[in-house]
Amino acid sequence: MFTALNTPAFQRDYAQLAKVTLNPERHTAENALTHCEMVASRALQLADLNGCPEQEKRTLEALAKVHDIGKINGSANPEESLKNLSLYGEFEESFVNLVKYHDINLPWYISKTKGQPPSDKAWRKMASKVDVQLLCLFMIADRVDCPGGWTANKALTWFLEEAAERGYYAAVLTQ
Repeated sequence: MFTALNTPAFQRDYAQLAKVTLNPERHTAENALTHCEMVASRALQLADLNGCPEQEKRTLEALAKVHDIGKINGSANPEESLKNLSLYGEFEESFVNLVKYHDINLPWYISKTKGQPPSDKAWRKMASKVDVQLLCLFMIADRVDCPGGWTANKALTWFLEEAAERGYYAAVLTQ
């Protein structure tokens, strides 16, 4: 698992994230590489706080390193990161789906604010493809450099509340 992390192509591209600037309204990190390293560190802290087993810790750390790799292609769309994963030989479905869904809170929140919240079917589909608890922990970690902290991110807090109400998320220690 996580074959991508060991490929020379990924390691080369990961280093290129240092050249990718981020939107200062959404991130305080100076570049995407620093952001990914901060996310990895925070993800491991959250995993420890929530008693995650070693495999989940490795998954969260790997996800932190690959989730934004598509930004070297000039796009923040998770689809770009998915394209890159396949180039690195990463095809493990549950991991690829975590990359695919890692930012779903924003488009779903936008839909909700337009009066079209994601359906129960959409939630079930996502839950059939990813470990939602792990996804939620990652989403919190991914906002480690969010101005005002992760709780200031309305899309994330809405998603976490919805996931908890649906029984998908029950982390007790996230601060």
